[in-house]
Amino acid sequence: MKEQLSLLDDLSQYRNAEEMSTYYKFIIDQAKKDSVTSRLLLLKKGRFKEFCEEFTPAYIFSMSTFFPKGAQLKVVLGNQGYDFLMKKTDGAVEKFEVSSYIDGQEDTKISQKLNEVGRWQSRLSSLESLEEKRNIFLEKTKQNIIKKSQKNYDDVTLIFSTTIFTLEPLPENHEYLLQEKIIEYIKETTFHAKGVYLITDNGDAIEHSAAHMLRIK
Repeated sequence: MKEQLSLLDDLSQYRNAEEMSTYYKFIIDQAKKDSVTSRLLLLKKGRFKEFCEEFTPAYIFSMSTFFPKGAQLKVVLGNQGYDFLMKKTDGAVEKFEVSSYIDGQEDTKISQKLNEVGRWQSRLSSLESLEEKRNIFLEKTKQNIIKKSQKNYDDVTLIFSTTIFTLEPLPENHEYLLQEKIIEYIKETTFHAKGVYLITDNGDAIEHSAAHMLRIK
């Protein structure tokens, strides 16, 4: 296990968009080849937690249209009020904080990428239980948005990351879309931040999340 945990010893260093992609794919590939690495990743043990919750959103950002050409990103370990840095070609450095309501029953994009190791299967049993889960998710997400709005992020850009594919397998079955509600919550909330972005994981490839990343404020 020590060998697998050491895979992320160099997690916190500046990388350009191409290097972010190479590093992400290398870790995912290692997890597909090795069951111990796969388990550490799925359980978010050690620095695999930061890989899932900080590096992966940073990687998605690096693929989006909002990422400046030639810029570099670096995940910053520890509790300092932000999760990663962006260094532009002119030397300017910007701070980013990633935030999400994490439900322990939700599967992440990482687990989807590991279908060869263990396939994801929905645990939803009925439309009624699904609606209940959606309501809980929205309420917890709204509470998280409000919590972030009460902090001073004047020199930090916020990225809200949401995973909805287990809650919206068939969007046409619902009166509203979760993403629309979350966007509404963010728009009606006042933040002390440089900007606010939204990443939505709806079960498609990670490139889809990057292509549909939104700047709300």
